[in-house]
Amino acid sequence: MNLNRSLLYCVLAIPLAVPLTMPLEAQPQIGGGTCTSSTLNGTYSLTLSGRDVGSSVAFSNIVQGVGLATFDGLSKVTFTLTNNTNKAFGVAQTLSGTYSLQSNCIGAISITSGDTASFILGSFNSGTNFFVTGQDGVYSFIGNGNTQPTATCSAAQLNGTYAFNGNGFALNSNVISGVNYISGLVFFDGVGTASGQWYVSPSSSTGSTLTTGTFTVSSNCTGTATLTDSSGNAYALTITITNVTNAGAGTNFIFGGSNAKLMFSATGRTL
Repeated sequence: MNLNRSLLYCVLAIPLAVPLTMPLEAQPQIGGGTCTSSTLNGTYSLTLSGRDVGSSVAFSNIVQGVGLATFDGLSKVTFTLTNNTNKAFGVAQTLSGTYSLQSNCIGAISITSGDTASFILGSFNSGTNFFVTGQDGVYSFIGNGNTQPTATCSAAQLNGTYAFNGNGFALNSNVISGVNYISGLVFFDGVGTASGQWYVSPSSSTGSTLTTGTFTVSSNCTGTATLTDSSGNAYALTITITNVTNAGAGTNFIFGGSNAKLMFSATGRTL
């Protein structure tokens, strides 16, 4: 992804062994015939992560994005993301292009606006979920998503205590200095106040980080939060609610977090 090529995505995704330019119809089909392009139709949650392509295990540019993917049921797709990279946080990006699905539910995406990139696309659970892997010649990517709630969201959908875990990277002056895991709890009051307690491993401290702050949720079930710890370090969170019950409670969400020393992506769910 062009993604401002100086800003960009990460999670250890391995470049595809088969050139992405190979026509899918030239490959043998494995599996039954149940899918068409209309299998993916509507708005889906989206996480998309990448690392710079190279033969070395070490890498210098990473990106973790959270947002939405919209398939029109025919051939057009749009990714709307907020990206955290080791160079910049909270960078909005819109990618669009075309997609197709074979009858065995494997297909392709060609991004032509916002970047020039190719992805292998897979759909499962009768179009409820999808995955992508791909590259743009500079970065290698991996991502996935599931159908979004039909409800109109607000701050009221996030109300209660949620457990979360994920993975991320330690940063030092925009340089990747380590890989870590994060887990903990985050509380939303359903109005606009939030707090969190989480643990990072490995870490120079064995204790937890305590944070407090505010959050907002838009009608499309995406939101943001700003949490600050006792030392004054601020953490920016980008949230996509992925499930809302009939009672109107948001029970699951994906989010990305960042500050000058840490960036991560995670999944949360109600206790």
